[in-house]
Amino acid sequence: MKLFDVTNELVKSFRRIRSELNDPASINLRLRIVGARDTTSRQYELPTGSELEGLKRITSVHPKFDALHFPVLFPYGEDGFHVTIPYDPVHTPKTLKRKHVTQREYYAYRLQHRDDEGQTLMRGGKALQHYVVDAYSTIEQNRLYYLRSHQENLRSELYYGDAVGHVVLPSSHTGSPRYMKQLYLDAMAVVHHHGSPDLFITFTFQKRGLPHVHILLWLDAKNKLRQASDIDATVSAELPDPLLDPIGYDAVTKFMLHGPCGQDNPTNVCMKEGSCSKYFPKPFNSETTTDQFGYTVYRRRDTGITAVKGTAILDNRFIVPYNRNLLVLFQAHINVEVCHQGRLIKYLFKYITKGPDRKQRLSRILARDSVSETTLTQWFYLNQRDPTARDLLYAETPNRYIWNVKTKKWAPRKRGFSIGRIVYIHPGCGDTFYLRQLLTKVRGSVSYADLRQSMDSHVETYQDACQRLVFCLMMMNGYL
Repeated sequence: MKLFDVTNELVKSFRRIRSELNDPASINLRLRIVGARDTTSRQYELPTGSELEGLKRITSVHPKFDALHFPVLFPYGEDGFHVTIPYDPVHTPKTLKRKHVTQREYYAYRLQHRDDEGQTLMRGGKALQHYVVDAYSTIEQNRLYYLRSHQENLRSELYYGDAVGHVVLPSSHTGSPRYMKQLYLDAMAVVHHHGSPDLFITFTFQKRGLPHVHILLWLDAKNKLRQASDIDATVSAELPDPLLDPIGYDAVTKFMLHGPCGQDNPTNVCMKEGSCSKYFPKPFNSETTTDQFGYTVYRRRDTGITAVKGTAILDNRFIVPYNRNLLVLFQAHINVEVCHQGRLIKYLFKYITKGPDRKQRLSRILARDSVSETTLTQWFYLNQRDPTARDLLYAETPNRYIWNVKTKKWAPRKRGFSIGRIVYIHPGCGDTFYLRQLLTKVRGSVSYADLRQSMDSHVETYQDACQRLVFCLMMMNGYL
């Protein structure tokens, strides 16, 4: 505490005010901590007494917020984040429109070890953990405040089915319903292009309930698992021979044994209504096969090799499928499954299908100034000036062209590859939904009107154009 009395201007000021308040002859007093900063001031300058006169309450963007909350981490009362911290002009791209450091950028900078700086913050122990949690919370709070106050710019009237309370969270907000939908649809676009994934891996770092990751892998054509022998060489559901592979045996018995459950442990977390919810023990199986639903049934031979877990003796019927090399390398629970089903994508994302409660007419959206140069309107323009682009659907355009954010135009792709898709539109959104449907079937349109008249039908709405298109396709395929 003596250190704070000597070095911390905030502590000095509060102690001075306390002394004066204890004086019976004192009058009404207030301590003000000035929040405004000159944009040229250094963020680590010590405060002065003249800066410490005024407010009753401060916000998370006040320069003294961190110093008041964590005096042990900021013993000199130095400034924390505030909205006028400028970028370094030497190392800042000239194309960056923003002139000041964001809250996330500030905390990302502070949470780094640097040899030429003091280590008070990084050696703060539990106080550092508290600081990190508070930093994340304040960043998220300010982001949510911005979204709540800018609903008109987010076309919120279209997405009330994705609202939290009465606030719509955009797809750029991590964890929001629209964010999860976008991830799911991005993944489905990959499935549409590459086919179903080949391997589904669950990597659990520690005990149940702690962080884990789900991974879907697409194998190259020459490495596809086409036969049972290919699967057996990649995924195993058997205990290794402890004499021939002691390292593999130790890893499997440590990380890949299920249970014990059933009669050996009826209170295990996997037990539901008297049975294992994971369907262990599995039956012995002499060879790898595929069942009627397309799931792989792994080879589980009765080899006589067992392992002890607690008081139970477990055999191959209790082995979670694994890859031996991954298991030994990472020394963690890594479940590897062969899969040939795109619907596993849904397992990775909490796909929310609730539709919007309100709609907005497409004509009102198109009348906005902000949509004059979108990827769609410039796709029309691309089809006008580049005949080779007319062979592509709208979603196929990123395969051969790249969107230049600065010029807002499509340019020929010189390198790389990209999979495109069209943003999800709920059927309840009216003509906007039918516009999206047309874009999945019609190539080379040069305008909205041309898109509606793609089948030589003069119609006024996209719904009518869709109905006409369906009728023509059924005629062409002999269904009518």
